[in-house]
Amino acid sequence: MRALIVQDERGCESDGSSSLLRQWSSRPEIGPWVVEFLRWSPSETLVDRDPKPDVLLVVEPFCPPTAWLEEVLALDVGLIAAIPAQRAEAYRAWAGQYPVQLLLWPSSVEAIDLAFANVFADLQRQRVWKARHEQLQQRLNDRILIERAKGVLVERMRITEREAYQRLRLQSRRQRRPIRDIAQNLLDAQSLFSPADQSPEDRPHLNGQAAMDRLASDP
Repeated sequence: MRALIVQDERGCESDGSSSLLRQWSSRPEIGPWVVEFLRWSPSETLVDRDPKPDVLLVVEPFCPPTAWLEEVLALDVGLIAAIPAQRAEAYRAWAGQYPVQLLLWPSSVEAIDLAFANVFADLQRQRVWKARHEQLQQRLNDRILIERAKGVLVERMRITEREAYQRLRLQSRRQRRPIRDIAQNLLDAQSLFSPADQSPEDRPHLNGQAAMDRLASDP
């Protein structure tokens, strides 16, 4: 796990922040965290940074919440904002959308420990949710694809939807390939028989909305 602690150009020496952060990062209790310090300036960009950190800790007022920070959060990075209490409102919207922990500043080593534990737990939950969402979206996309392929077979072979699905499944077993690949190959071949000035998506039996309507009507 990688943590990037962003300081100002002076390293936050003026209020003792640098000393506290380095004290925390040097403790054996931080376990698997690999900690890196960065002296940030207005021209700094972290979006293309490699390797990407798992968690970013920024200290205000040296690193205020601006567009570059939201771009980093969109890359699946957790944020710890070390801020005075009156600055909490500035992060409220982000906290509802990204894994963000607010750390009242000045702080303590123990509070920094807790902030890292909490933000990493939030980040893990977000990653699990994202993976599940992508799986569900893929399943929906696959089913729409199969419904469109079934429509082609029903129209061209004058068979039932059940028979069309059985044909797709049989071909999938014969070729030892996912049924969605068989459906995609069928749709690709079908496009060759469409009029040159008509895209496959314009044909009624290939239209995605028609497939969605079919799914909605299933018991």
